[in-house]
Amino acid sequence: MRARSVRLLLSLSLLPSLSSCHAPSTSDDASDDLSAVADAEASAEADAEPESVDTTDAACPPDLPRCDGESVLACVDGVEELLPCPAGTVCNFGVCEESRVDLPRDAGPHTDRTEWWYYTGHVGDGEHEYGFEVTIFRYDLAIFTGYMCHVAVLDAVAGIHVHTDEILPLPAHWTRSPVVLDVGSCRFELDGAGFDHVTGRIERGAERDSLGAPWSIALWVEPQKRPALHGDHGVIPMGDRGGTSWYYSYTRLDAAGTIGVPDGSVYDVGGVAWMDHQWGDFDPMTEFKGWDWWSVQLDDGRELMLFQFRDWDDVLVGQAGTLVLADGNQVTFSGFDAFSIAPRREWPSPHTDGVYPLDWDITIAEGAFQLAVETHVDDQEMYNPAQNYWEGATTVTGTADGVPVTGVGYTELTGYASDLLDPP
Repeated sequence: MRARSVRLLLSLSLLPSLSSCHAPSTSDDASDDLSAVADAEASAEADAEPESVDTTDAACPPDLPRCDGESVLACVDGVEELLPCPAGTVCNFGVCEESRVDLPRDAGPHTDRTEWWYYTGHVGDGEHEYGFEVTIFRYDLAIFTGYMCHVAVLDAVAGIHVHTDEILPLPAHWTRSPVVLDVGSCRFELDGAGFDHVTGRIERGAERDSLGAPWSIALWVEPQKRPALHGDHGVIPMGDRGGTSWYYSYTRLDAAGTIGVPDGSVYDVGGVAWMDHQWGDFDPMTEFKGWDWWSVQLDDGRELMLFQFRDWDDVLVGQAGTLVLADGNQVTFSGFDAFSIAPRREWPSPHTDGVYPLDWDITIAEGAFQLAVETHVDDQEMYNPAQNYWEGATTVTGTADGVPVTGVGYTELTGYASDLLDPP
């Protein structure tokens, strides 16, 4: 974990070097920011000389510098001062760091070969408890071009998982400003800052397991933290021979709305949700066999995202993750020494030839996490004509730095069942 009590000189050192990112360095705001930084650096250098220490610094809180939104709250000549981060940067641990994701512009669709928007979460009303997934995919690949909508609901009380999927050559509605993505039974209205309207339907006759329909999901989500930028400031490698992917998440969204059930009842529900948005010039159908992904939302206000890739020999070829602290600061980590994940058992699918690992023991060096992730229901497989995968709601228990933690999450497992879109 990087130290939070770094000196102002170090915490703001990125501002001059990043002033050229996305915004001209000759702008008035940038000049003002850099002038303030120069004053701060001069003050910090003076502080380094014992005979010229400015004792008025004692008037500032000891936790400075720190982030206040996308600004650095710093101590300048003994006075708290708010220094906005330049365009193209975000604040993290009191430092303005580069961002390779440009919001709100990047909330909408791109022209890359692959793109998807995932919403998952846990909602209920105290008597009824549900997990949900609503996902829109867009592919422009050699073996498949089109749009897909996947909707799933886990009735945690009844212990059943229902789902549907659609493949369409064109969406019903697809705009960048405002962002409206309407594909079959999935519809997203995105404002670019995480305040989104998410709807999904499982129509009668479209439910894959014949467990009853219709179902409906209609939720408004509101971010409790700024988006997490995964990997290298929002860009991750996709396996050992895949391309790269832009990738950000809203890791803690308040969700409120309704769940409609087959008997016609509609319940007002609330809870917590997670949103993933990825796009890039990569082919998830052919460039690697599969990946495993975990999202974890701990009750202490922290979140974790972990993923690992497997090649066509089922060998792990990469893994990485992000820890989001309660205050929104983010720590990224990668490599096989960063964490280990061991499944406890396997579940053979009755729908496909897939055999999925379930219930995992996770050890993470950063934060000294020892976590046990357990599934709500074994059968949460999203089997469909294009690509089979397991996407399931989980509960989390364990310790972090020796302190007990609990939480909820979602896990995604791909490449364990044969697909129509698998390469020869």
